[in-house]
Amino acid sequence: MKTHKKNQISGHPKELSIYVHIPFCEIICPYCDFNKYSKVDDLIPDFVQSIIKEIERNSKEYADSKIVSVSFGGGTPSYLINKDLREIFTSLKNNYHIDNKFEFSIEVNPVDVNSSILEIYEKLGINRVSVGGQSFDDNILKKLGRNHDSIILKKSLDLLSTSFLNNVNLDLIFGVPGQTLTQWEESIKTFLDYSFPHLSTYLLTFEPKTKFFSDLALKKIIEPEENEVIEMFNMTIKLLKNKYNQYEISNWARLGSESIHNLRYWNSNNYLGFGPGASSLINGKRTKNISSLKKYIYLSKSIDNQDKLYSEIATITEEERMIEYIMLKLRMQIGINHSDFEKKFSKVFDSKFKNLLHLLNANLLIDSNLKNTSLTNKGKLVSDYIFTKFAEEINL
Repeated sequence: MKTHKKNQISGHPKELSIYVHIPFCEIICPYCDFNKYSKVDDLIPDFVQSIIKEIERNSKEYADSKIVSVSFGGGTPSYLINKDLREIFTSLKNNYHIDNKFEFSIEVNPVDVNSSILEIYEKLGINRVSVGGQSFDDNILKKLGRNHDSIILKKSLDLLSTSFLNNVNLDLIFGVPGQTLTQWEESIKTFLDYSFPHLSTYLLTFEPKTKFFSDLALKKIIEPEENEVIEMFNMTIKLLKNKYNQYEISNWARLGSESIHNLRYWNSNNYLGFGPGASSLINGKRTKNISSLKKYIYLSKSIDNQDKLYSEIATITEEERMIEYIMLKLRMQIGINHSDFEKKFSKVFDSKFKNLLHLLNANLLIDSNLKNTSLTNKGKLVSDYIFTKFAEEINL
C-alpha cells in the first residue's frame, strides 16, 4: 500500500455511504477490539462538536454526491443522549444530499432501548436498528461481559417488534468459551420467535489487545474445539436455511432486508467515515482518522484541513485491490463473477488461478464453473485459509 502524508483525497463520487463512529460505551466488553472508550462522559459534548466540524469540513468536497446509506456504529451509538444524536444527524442532513430512500441504521445496546428513544429514532428517520444482543443465555452473556441479561434483551426486542421499525437486526455470537451447542441452538430459536428480517451470527475471535486474548494466553479461558465450532455453524445453517438467505458468511436476511450499507462496503463502493479511528474509501484511496479520542477532539475543532486529522492516507495498489475484491466477494453468497473480475483487472480469473481453483475444488471448498466461483459451506468454515491462498497466488 502506497502511503502519503499529505495528499487530499479528491473526487466527487455519484453515490456515497456515510459511517459515523460513536466510540463511547458504558463498559468495555472483553472480546471487543474496536476503537472505544468508557467512563469519559465529560468528553462527549466536545466530541459532538468535533464530529460536527468534521462533517461540515468534508461537505464542501462531496456536496454533489448522493448519500444512499448512513450508519452509526461504535462503541455504542445508543449511549449518546437524544440531543447529541439529533445534533449530529441534523448536521449530516444540512450538509449533504441525502437520498429520500436512504438506509439509516444505528447500533443499539439492549439496555438503552425504550419508548422515548424509539420515538426520537422515528423523528430522525432511522429505519434500521441493529441490536447487540449476542446471546439469550445469561451464563454466556456474563462470560461476554455484557451489561444486560436475557430479560432486558427480550424486553428490548418486544419493544422493537411493536415499533414503527420493520427492519431490525440482531447480533449473536457463537464459539464462546464454555458455550454448548444447545445454548447456541436455543438462542437462534428464540430469535426466530420474533420474526425479525435480519440476523448476524459472528464467530468469536480472540483479538490482540483484548482481555479475552490475554486470558487465553494465561489459560484463564479455553478456546472451543474446532469440531464444536463446526457443529454450531452447521446448526445455524440447519435452523435458518429455509427461512433466511445467507447473503454473506455472517449475515442472514429475508429477501429485500439485506443491509444496504454493508453491501456497499463489501462491494468496495465509496464511503466516508467520521469520528476517531473511522476509515473512508474514495475512488481507490483509503484514509483513516487518528484513533485517540482526545487528539481527535483537539484537532477536529482547531484545523481547517482534513488531512491533518488522518493517521493514514493510502493509495490501494492493484494487487491489494485484487486481494480485497476476492476476499469480499467470496464472503458473499454471490461469489466472484468471472466476467466482472476480468473487466476490473484485465485478467481471466480461471486462468490466473487455475491450479488453486483445482485444489480448492478437489477439497470441496469452493463451487467454481466457467462463470462464477463461490464458497461451499465447508469452505466458509476455512475462509481465512482460502483468502490467504489467493493472496499468495496474487503476490507471486
